[in-house]
This record gives sequence, C-alpha cells and structure tokens, in this order.
Amino acid sequence: MGPRRKADKVADSLLRSIVSGEISIGSLLPKEAELAEHHGVNRSVIREAIKLLEVHRLVQPRRRRGTEVLDPMASLSPEVIEAMLAPEAGRLDPEVLADLLEVRAGIDRQMTELAAARRTDADLEALEECVDAIAASVGELDDYDREVDRFVLLIARASHNRLYEMLVHWNQRVSRQLREVFRVARPMGAPHAEALRMLVAMLRERRGAELSALVDGYHAWAVPRMMAAAALRAGTPLDSIARAATEE
Repeated sequence: MGPRRKADKVADSLLRSIVSGEISIGSLLPKEAELAEHHGVNRSVIREAIKLLEVHRLVQPRRRRGTEVLDPMASLSPEVIEAMLAPEAGRLDPEVLADLLEVRAGIDRQMTELAAARRTDADLEALEECVDAIAASVGELDDYDREVDRFVLLIARASHNRLYEMLVHWNQRVSRQLREVFRVARPMGAPHAEALRMLVAMLRERRGAELSALVDGYHAWAVPRMMAAAALRAGTPLDSIARAATEE
C-alpha cells in the first residue's frame, strides 16, 4: 500500500474521536475552517474527509445546521470495528475482542452446517484443492495464512448464502490487525492441514450436526488462547482478558 492521503488521515482521526466518544453523538462537527486549522490541511481535504465519514455512516449533513455526528454502533463499517478493537496503537480492547470472537463462533457454526447441507461437487473440489495448497504452504507463513483465509471463504461459498460470504470478507478485513492473535488458534503444520481435510470429508458426507459440534468445540478451545495472545501482544494483565472471555 502506498502512503495514505491527507483526507484518509483526517477521516481516521475524526472516526476514532467519534468511536471513543470524544466527539459526542448528536453533536455537530466543528466548522471546516476550524478542522482545517486543527489538522494543518486545507478545507478541500476536510470536505473529502467528511465525505469519507458519511460513507462510514458516522456523520450526516443537516441543512442550515452543519454536520451531525451519528451513533457509531449503527455503522457496519470495518474501520469502525477496527477503531473499537484497537482504540490506541498497540492496545486492544479485550471486551470488544471477546464480542468479535463470539460473533465469529456463531457465524462459523451456522455457515458450516449449511455448507454440509448445500455443498456441491464443485464446492468439494475447490475445498480439497485449497487443503492441498495449505499443506504445500507449510513453512511459508504468509502463504499459509492466505490459503487458510481462502478455505474459510470457500466454506462460506459452499453454504450458498451470499451474506455469509460477505460476512467472511468483513471479518477478515476487521481481523487483519490481529493476524498474530489468530495464528495461535491455527498453528501452521501438517496436523492442522489434516484436520481441515477431515472437515472436508465430513462436508462430503453431509454430517452437519457433527460439524456444528466440532466447530463449537474448536471455538471453546481457541477463544481463551486467542484472548491470552491478545493480552501478551498488548501487555494487558491476563486476568482481565480471562474475565472478558468468561463473561461473554
């Protein structure tokens, strides 16, 4: 990725101020001239940044009043979730992470069960090819991550529900800054690849109920490890991370 544009930087700063509550819901953004002076840019950059905030459903122009700040909880923008997950550089919010992992568990269980009922021979062929690619990429961490992400996307496609595919893309976008956290729950190696191959075999046999139980068991094992990895990454006390995980 190239250098970020000035408008992107200003929009990100304002987005984080809205998400954190520093700029309150229902208030009006400062005038363009004030924002331009504060951020050291010209007014055209501010106008572009505000347009980006509109795309994120964080602000709404009000005729003769100004630009009103909207509730960030009504936005589905990945950037909003990213700001909630990491309110400051190097710090993760354990409660938001626990919320994200809970949603991931529900999505994984439901779409895998649907994939068992709806998968086609073409879906199985694509999944088997992906598992071969995963096994072949052992030792190349970035390639391994990319192929595992593709495997999850293929499961979503096998559910033949387009919203699951969209949700997987959304989740992978949100989770990009947590790559090392998720790696603890899918350690690179032949055993992991073989476990995915077994999952494909269960899809082939349409064993939906068993797959649901398997996915639930996986997340019960994985979530505490990912929460602990997040704590170590951010220097957060492990007991506070554990409380966030068990209270969900």
